[in-house]
Amino acid sequence: MLRDLLIDRELFGKIRKEILKDQNEDDSKLEMDLFEKAVLKKLRKKRSLKKFKKKGVNRSDLKEIIELADIVSLEILGGPSNYQIAEEHPEWCNNCGACCKESSPIFIHKDEINALIMFNPDLKPEIIQNRLYEDHFQFKEDKPCKFYDPEIKRCKIYDSRPQVCRNYPLMMIGVGNKTRNIINLRYNCNYAVNLVLEKSMMLFDEAIRRLE
Repeated sequence: MLRDLLIDRELFGKIRKEILKDQNEDDSKLEMDLFEKAVLKKLRKKRSLKKFKKKGVNRSDLKEIIELADIVSLEILGGPSNYQIAEEHPEWCNNCGACCKESSPIFIHKDEINALIMFNPDLKPEIIQNRLYEDHFQFKEDKPCKFYDPEIKRCKIYDSRPQVCRNYPLMMIGVGNKTRNIINLRYNCNYAVNLVLEKSMMLFDEAIRRLE
């Protein structure tokens, strides 16, 4: 019910289907389900349903709000972008290293390759052409990334790491002018979970405002 106050149901279904397809992973649905359960656990503590029960609001509404927060930027409602929210909360990252250990391939844009090698000349033999986009590059070895140091829980080339690493848990999908920014929905990433939680609270509050 609440989600229908924010977005057309049919449009939501189309967008969610595209997101799952773009992630191009066999386990993307399972990963998303685990992720949404992790967010729901936190959201139930942040937004009590008791005071809205008489208005027909229930747990399924929270789940639907989370599903919307996963895939839609708050910009469509005049709110902040995913990037703006993430930028304001660096403390959400607990340096678990999940992004370094599980991401593949680690994308390197053609415009940053020269600077990356200039600051890290030893990296040159570790970089190859990107498998999907010929003009761009990637690390030869990843999953886990060989530049992640598990002892200090930090990247060995942190100050000059690729932009894709700086942006995590946000990532760009698509090609050319059709690219868009989405959240990498990994349930074991504290940053991603809290980012969607923050968006879910904003969406919930806006939906309640419209309901009342």
